[in-house]
Amino acid sequence: MRKSLRSKNSIIDPKAQIGKNVKIGDYTKISSTAVIGDNVAIGDRCKIGFDDVIKEDFIIKQNPYYVDFVLANKCVIGNGATVCDGAYVYNKVIIGNDSLVGNNAYIRGNTMIGSHAVIGFSAYIGPFVEIGDNSLVLNYSAIGSTSKIGKNVFISPSVMLAENKHMTMDYTGRRGPIIGDYVRIGALSTIVSCNVGNLSVIGANSVVTKDLPEGSVYVGKRLQKVNSILLKQINRHRYSY
Repeated sequence: MRKSLRSKNSIIDPKAQIGKNVKIGDYTKISSTAVIGDNVAIGDRCKIGFDDVIKEDFIIKQNPYYVDFVLANKCVIGNGATVCDGAYVYNKVIIGNDSLVGNNAYIRGNTMIGSHAVIGFSAYIGPFVEIGDNSLVLNYSAIGSTSKIGKNVFISPSVMLAENKHMTMDYTGRRGPIIGDYVRIGALSTIVSCNVGNLSVIGANSVVTKDLPEGSVYVGKRLQKVNSILLKQINRHRYSY
């Protein structure tokens, strides 16, 4: 049985639950709400399990849709997961087994991330977000509250999923995008408060504000007619990880 390796400079609350063979880097802080599985690696200068500043009751009173995302009062990091240097994982977050959280990523409260997922460096997630198994949210992307991302989704760098379509000052009527399974989203795209069907492909620099049916190919500001050669290329990679 291998013991966990903790830096002398880290600060770990005695009530935190730490599994076997866990490595914790320098100047990392872990709160009492943390439940960390076996074979987890946590880098330097991370913060794990501290409370978010969001006011749940106030938000839910304005928009009951948020209720479906509320999680228990603990921060769970699954077996084999990696949290890289400088990442901030708030309380009320669940990260599945063998997932990766990149350097300086920010994961806010009431967010659930599946197994074998990747959150790129400097990505912003949440609060109130669901991300499925095997999905990738790459560097500098921002996932707004109440967004739902399916399984095996590939989100390129600097993508924004926004929930505030009408740019209101309160939470009334806000709802994040719902992204189906096996969707591919190109870099620098913005998706606002709409549904994207399974197996859809969204090209780089696209702006999507209306629902897309399953298997759509969307580039720029409109659906595209896809020729047979391009369609074969798309289909070849639809189910790839």
